[in-house]
Amino acid sequence: MENLKTKLFGFAILLFFSTAVFSQDLDTMKAAFTRSYTYEKNKDYAKAIKEIVAVYDEKSYETNIRLGWLYYENGSYTSSAQYYAKAIVLMPYSIEARLGYVLPEKALGNSDLVIAGYEAILKIDPQNSYVNYNLGLIYYNKKDYQTAFTYLEKDANMYPFDYDITSLYAWTNFQLGKLREAKVLFTKVLLISPGDTSATQGLSLIK
Repeated sequence: MENLKTKLFGFAILLFFSTAVFSQDLDTMKAAFTRSYTYEKNKDYAKAIKEIVAVYDEKSYETNIRLGWLYYENGSYTSSAQYYAKAIVLMPYSIEARLGYVLPEKALGNSDLVIAGYEAILKIDPQNSYVNYNLGLIYYNKKDYQTAFTYLEKDANMYPFDYDITSLYAWTNFQLGKLREAKVLFTKVLLISPGDTSATQGLSLIK
């Protein structure tokens, strides 16, 4: 019995010190993040990064995603992508980390990685409007109107009175020769944004 009490006492002491150390680490982390936000607000990204690097933990989602963002803001796109990738490994279902990863890859002109990044998000969240729209826009600019249509059709059904979605969906239908549908959509755009130049131009092209 005495041995058990000794063990329990020892465990309590260990738990106390572990909690104290964790509390100190948390305070240090909070202080570093606070200073980092202040430097970021002043656009001093180098110092904002330095604060997080000082408390960096490779197993910490928070420090990885924070560095991903700060390196992106600093124009260090390769480093940004690396930290966002680490955040994704730590939390594979994180939409914010995957959206973050796309930012530096887009800035680097890695269109294939951007598309792959967006498609990975849709596997987790198929109804993600932002991602569906951006994939539709990418394929529209590639003149792959049929693929663009598949993403924009879904988006247009979810947000039928959104200007950007309806306008791009209208032009996609026009490019596919679906003139009746395009006319209806261009007309809807004019209800969302009366006098819209793009919609007016689209209607003028439909006989």
